[in-house]
This record gives sequence, structure tokens and C-alpha cells, in this order.
Amino acid sequence: MAINLNDDILLLLDLDDFAVSATYDNFLAGASVSIKGIFDNETVPVEAGGLTTVHEQQPRFTCRTSDVSNVEEGDSLTIGSVEYKICAWVHDGTGVTTLQLEVKYK
Repeated sequence: MAINLNDDILLLLDLDDFAVSATYDNFLAGASVSIKGIFDNETVPVEAGGLTTVHEQQPRFTCRTSDVSNVEEGDSLTIGSVEYKICAWVHDGTGVTTLQLEVKYK
């Protein structure tokens, strides 16, 4: 029997603590909704060949799976005034999904 942790996860995504509000645009459903999650924009070293290492940002947004259950590549997520394209996602099986993002240039 599955345990519904959806409401418990929402408690962890408190805007007064670590979470931020974002606008999720699902093009398949033609819907735009406000969701909460934890935004992380870690900078990681990337091998560029030879002796050179460059650093690249890897923006991610962790949220409830139920908020992005129909996520598709190319959907967008707006945090503050920055619009991101969703490139990939990982549903971890506990009701939490991490969206891998890249800045959407117009």
C-alpha cells in the first residue's frame, strides 16, 4: 500500500524557509500554474579538453511530483524574472521531482 506523502512534502517546501515560488508552464496541457520548490544553481567544473577546466552553472528545481506530473522536455519554469527551459527531470519515487533547467534565451 502506497503512503501519500504529497501534503507532507508541501510542508517541507515552506516559502519562509528554503522554497521559492515559480510559474510552471506545461505546453502539453496548455496550463500555467504556480508551484513551490527549492531552487539550486550550483557551479560545477567541466572538462574542456586538455589542461583546461571551465565552470558551468547547473540550475535545478526540486518540487512535488504531483505539481509536474505531466512534465515534458521544453516546458518552462519562471523563477523571479528568469525563464528556464526544462531539459530533463528525475522522479525519485517518493513524490519528489528534480527538474534540470537551462536559461531560456529569447
